[in-house]
Amino acid sequence: MSDLISNNKALLYRVYEELWNMGNPSYAMKIFAQPEGVERFVRQFLLSFPDLQHTVEDLVAEGDQVVVRFSTHGTHSGAWMHFAPTGKSIHYTGVTWARIADNKIVEHHTWWDKASLIEQIEERK
Repeated sequence: MSDLISNNKALLYRVYEELWNMGNPSYAMKIFAQPEGVERFVRQFLLSFPDLQHTVEDLVAEGDQVVVRFSTHGTHSGAWMHFAPTGKSIHYTGVTWARIADNKIVEHHTWWDKASLIEQIEERK
């Protein structure tokens, strides 16, 4: 495996370890070309799910692109969207695709099972 691909995979892995698992949203400044929205989203999401932990299930890279399949678990301890804290354990999965240039994430898209998360925390009558 080339050094470039190894470095790109390591960069994406740090998104999950540094930003999410270690709860360090400001780390986005080091690894994203445009970090402001990422930092804000992570910071706000962690207020609702402060013990959130991501597990990287698969990590595939080719050239300047990396794809990560992840699973996530945590506890709904703070308000999120219009949902008051429930104290419920949550779990969801997702995939991130990213393009990297000059050791920065310059483009990224994440698809995650938001519907499943909502289903897990909404009150049923």
